[in-house]
Amino acid sequence: MSAKLLSLSLLAFAKLGLAAHEYSDNDWANNHDYVIKDLAPIWFFSDGACYPQAAEINGQQTNGNGASGCGVPAGSHLDSGCQSPGQWRGAGTQGTSFPTYWTTTDCNDGTRRVCYDIYFRHDSGHESDWEYACVVLSRDRNGLWFRNGIILEEDPNQAYISWGDLETWDNGQSFTDGSKRNGNHAMIYSAKFHHTMFAHQYTGLGKNNCATTVSEMFRNNDFYWPAANNLQPGTNIPRNWNWGKAASNPQALASSVCGYHPF
Repeated sequence: MSAKLLSLSLLAFAKLGLAAHEYSDNDWANNHDYVIKDLAPIWFFSDGACYPQAAEINGQQTNGNGASGCGVPAGSHLDSGCQSPGQWRGAGTQGTSFPTYWTTTDCNDGTRRVCYDIYFRHDSGHESDWEYACVVLSRDRNGLWFRNGIILEEDPNQAYISWGDLETWDNGQSFTDGSKRNGNHAMIYSAKFHHTMFAHQYTGLGKNNCATTVSEMFRNNDFYWPAANNLQPGTNIPRNWNWGKAASNPQALASSVCGYHPF
């Protein structure tokens, strides 16, 4: 199928409001960039948090800076030395562009895992921070690849969310509307202090809550950025670059992601 025909068919599905797109081996081979964009998440961040940015500029590694710490009023200084997301204009403000680094890995269990990795100069505990979401695809009886679920980094562990349980986004939908299920783009919320990745918001303990209990970490939708708007291959980041405690750089993640067995 040509790229034009694929795009038209996917647009038709989107207009009909049907389930998330599936992909043939031919799609992967001949329309790879489109598929990677079509799978990419929508990232969400809290106002005042350290915002992501490029992990390299002109081939030079971006250096991390000092961890912000957890004590209040440290919450007002979490963004020190980080890229600015721009002026906040209320929930669902589009943030400043930053790259999402992608990799694709085929695993022995028959799944294909497309990982989307983003870089922060620090979190509340250490310099430099990599956080990710990995879309897990399986084949259906017709040999087409479908979204089975997503792996989210929840330091120091991982969580698996079935695709039908995710908030998802598609064209024409508000970025503050988390009601849609089984769409194409997962809506992923980054915790304000620790950057742990979540499938849903939580604001119960307030925006200056630096809870280390994973479920209580503050995350909301102040800013968003569609990963598809700025994608770069994970191979742009050399695996041997040292990021300190941030171990999940793109190529390291690609080599280890099959070790997680969600089902």
